[in-house]
Amino acid sequence: MWAKSPRFERTKQIDPNVLSNSFTKLVANLPKRLISLYMYFRTRHISLNQHLHRIKRSITPNCPICADSEETIHHFLFVCPQYDRERFVLSRKLGRKASSLPFLLTDPSAMEHFLRYVNSTGRLKSSFGEVLLPPAPVKQ
Repeated sequence: MWAKSPRFERTKQIDPNVLSNSFTKLVANLPKRLISLYMYFRTRHISLNQHLHRIKRSITPNCPICADSEETIHHFLFVCPQYDRERFVLSRKLGRKASSLPFLLTDPSAMEHFLRYVNSTGRLKSSFGEVLLPPAPVKQ
């Protein structure tokens, strides 16, 4: 049934194994709200203006900063000048891979940096609050 869904084609571009063990392992230790964040990014149902406009929750699909550009996931993560500083920090940590949406949403080594980027922009705080990884348990 999932393979016949229109969302499957879009999500498959990011991670063809979205409901497989790899995704389950990626999010296994995350709180539910961060798992939701990942799923919203993967399905493109994140609370950015392009999606909010489509579901009639925003009067415009445009970015609040860049009035002539739609606020898509790509725009939010890779283009919007409002987040240049945060994007610079992300690229310093992840290198060239920081400009790959599939890498950001599927690679365990990108998780902490991706969440730190989302949190530092403050753009999704009203929907998700602080989006940082919980502290790792202390081993004794």
